[in-house]
Amino acid sequence: MKFWKYSRVALALMGSVALGLSITCCGVYTSGYMYVTGAQFNQIGAYKIDHDFGYLTPVTGSPFANAGGTPVGAAILPGGRFLAVVSQGTPGVAGSGSVSMYTIGGGGVIAFQQTYFTSGINPVAIALAPAGGYLYVLDQIAPPDYINGVDQNAGRGDITVFQINSSDGKLTLITNQNTFNTNGTQLPYFTVNYNPVRLVTESGYVYVLDNAYSPNTAPPACVNAQPTSSCFTPDVFLYAANSSNGQLTLTQNAPLTLGIQAGAASTISAPGGPYIYITDNDLGQSPGRILPFTVGPGGVLQSIVGGPTPNIPNALYPDCVVANSNNQFLYVANYGPSSIFQANSSISAFTISTTNGQLQRLPVSGGSNPFPTGSGPIWMVIDPTNQYLYTADHNSNTITGHIMGATNGQLSNMFKGTTFPTVGQPTFVVVTSRTY
Repeated sequence: MKFWKYSRVALALMGSVALGLSITCCGVYTSGYMYVTGAQFNQIGAYKIDHDFGYLTPVTGSPFANAGGTPVGAAILPGGRFLAVVSQGTPGVAGSGSVSMYTIGGGGVIAFQQTYFTSGINPVAIALAPAGGYLYVLDQIAPPDYINGVDQNAGRGDITVFQINSSDGKLTLITNQNTFNTNGTQLPYFTVNYNPVRLVTESGYVYVLDNAYSPNTAPPACVNAQPTSSCFTPDVFLYAANSSNGQLTLTQNAPLTLGIQAGAASTISAPGGPYIYITDNDLGQSPGRILPFTVGPGGVLQSIVGGPTPNIPNALYPDCVVANSNNQFLYVANYGPSSIFQANSSISAFTISTTNGQLQRLPVSGGSNPFPTGSGPIWMVIDPTNQYLYTADHNSNTITGHIMGATNGQLSNMFKGTTFPTVGQPTFVVVTSRTY
């Protein structure tokens, strides 16, 4: 994982169509808004998405100052009226993590509402519950829990769970009803395995991807030296999510060990339906692979027949995936070499089998696969109309847009500009179809 180097349109009365649908006198139709978090100056960039051409126009007041520390992720709450931004560290609070809530107003303008603190330290991911009533934040470092002087959470991460008030966007911390502190109080978090890096929700379950180095269980050679790749055993940690009370419950005794090169698992994503795909970046020694799974009984991940799919040659460090709305095509962002001067970042494209979720390299005509994009794509998003794919490019401080072929999945340049400047060192990007 290289991060640290690194939900249409509402009907309106005829007399207010131009305002409600964001149509100007010139006929420009905004299909939604995009929000990009930036680490360099702790900012949030906000943009209108043009329906006809896909180009981006900054909304009034953009970029906006982030109320937290360094932003690392974001989520649009159900209904599209609120934006949640998770940050590592909070000004004046050493070592903390936070979630800052913003209202999304007319024209896509955001306004700070309130900040909530996570239970652990160094949050790395954010996700919504499958039913939408809860917000999950993955902390890389869980709070200490000492028994006889030994921290039972040493090296472990945690999930902080908040209940969402859909009317005003306010969050309420959910405590763990099944686990207690040594002083008898309920924990304000749910522990996960060692060194968690990604979080995804699917089919009523929460999955955490861990790079799983534990100083308590690692071979002796790993404990007193800088851990090497052989010291890690990446796995997936699973919880069942209760949609009534927000509780997370373990469904199995041990995480799913992935059997990939240590440290190579870089992202986990559920592009819809019963399939989950995990990328193996092979530490940049090869193009890596995409590991496909289906969600089995009890949420257990089961390998799809045929096994992992090799990434496309000349594509390095696959670090996130996204699928189009009908799950025909899967796109993989390849971060590439960690230099703005090396234009080797790309997007690999695959077709998704409708019967078993297997991947096949997308055939191209008059082009190439992988497709070029901005330098260091760290996250991807598809616009609300399912026409355009965008990458947030960490190294080149840009958003790169692509037209997605509706029937063939091929990517092509936009007609009125493909690259758009954005906040410094973008870390995440989200979109909403709400335009009023």
